[in-house]
Amino acid sequence: MLSQSKNNFLGYIYTILIILSTINALHSQEKDIKFNFQKNPTNTDYWWLQNNNFGKEVSEFSSESNFKFEKSKTTYVINLFSSFNKNKLKKIYFNESFIKHSLSDNTIFKFGRYYRDFSTYLIDDLSSGSLLISHNAQAMPKIGLMTTYVIKKNNNISFDFGIAHAMFNKNEVYQKNPLLHEKFLYINIKNKNYLGSIGFVHEAMWGGDIDSNHKFSGKQPSSFSDFLKVLISADGPADFPHANALGNHLGIWDFSFQKKNNDKILKLYYQHLFEDTSGLRFQNKTDGLWGLELTRYFLDTTILFEYINTTNQSINPPYVKEQYYNHDLYASGWSYKGLTLGNPFIDHLNAVDIAALHLGVKGSLSNNYFYKIKLSRNIKIDDMIKYKITLRKIINDKSKISIFMVNNGNSKGLGINISQNL
Repeated sequence: MLSQSKNNFLGYIYTILIILSTINALHSQEKDIKFNFQKNPTNTDYWWLQNNNFGKEVSEFSSESNFKFEKSKTTYVINLFSSFNKNKLKKIYFNESFIKHSLSDNTIFKFGRYYRDFSTYLIDDLSSGSLLISHNAQAMPKIGLMTTYVIKKNNNISFDFGIAHAMFNKNEVYQKNPLLHEKFLYINIKNKNYLGSIGFVHEAMWGGDIDSNHKFSGKQPSSFSDFLKVLISADGPADFPHANALGNHLGIWDFSFQKKNNDKILKLYYQHLFEDTSGLRFQNKTDGLWGLELTRYFLDTTILFEYINTTNQSINPPYVKEQYYNHDLYASGWSYKGLTLGNPFIDHLNAVDIAALHLGVKGSLSNNYFYKIKLSRNIKIDDMIKYKITLRKIINDKSKISIFMVNNGNSKGLGINISQNL
């Protein structure tokens, strides 16, 4: 009889073979298949190894299989993650894996596990993370619809709209999965050299069944009429813990500006976080994520500066007492499978003020050598700089190898990543 570890490994290989067979059967017009293998340092909890890593469990070894193929108006994306310790396969799961179908030139339907279709200006592999949906946790199961409308008399003005529904996981707090309602609306103004955008994004946790061991327990309102209340942030029942709004609501005002000067790009953005009407009206002042990005201002380099501030979240209680990512009823907060859904600097279990600086830089040293640097520090406390420094060599048009260094205080760790395209 095969051992359990061998069974797990064979199951992993079998899954990949099924995916490859499916791709060939679909006769896709375009294919993109990539495999990654990574050796991680595991002697301590390194910040930039644990955070913004797609919810992956950090183990001695990990692998990632990425499949993307297109057929006509439909795109298929499959991401398969696995973690190993020596010869034992610990965990295997699908992360951002979805089907995207174009219903028309401007309207897209999406189904599966995926992150977000808003804040598209954000460079996720350099940023500290979106305030609402970053790459910190595993992608949630979600279904959504997105569309763009361009004003006919002035095609420099367009509107982006999207609506989606997702599901949280069961855990020690939730006996039945809470649901997620998501919608966004953006107005975009562009000309030859610049693009300005103002957006409004609304997220709401609702439904589910709270375990009896918690303060507010029992089955939560989840009928269609309740959903309509969630849709417009209407009042809940009189005996609901937060009768001014059914469910747990949060969102951002999303501002961005981009200017092009030949091949140079200047980008400014601000995500203003709110969790009730006080934040919606900017009573929490300048809290949120501020960003500046410069591309090709210095050779072939992208430089990103960010400032994350939450110091005004409870400056005037009870009117301004937002306690970002935290909630009395939904006690697991703004998280999925134990990990923060938004920016990892904000704690989803404790409302702690932070003021953090973040720097992300990436570029090329030569035709075959590339680098990426992430540096972060919480200046609100006595904190050391958290960093991840990566150097990548292009071996050929299909193979790459990277080494990276991460830290946790004075502790440092080295890792290696090997990537192969088919």
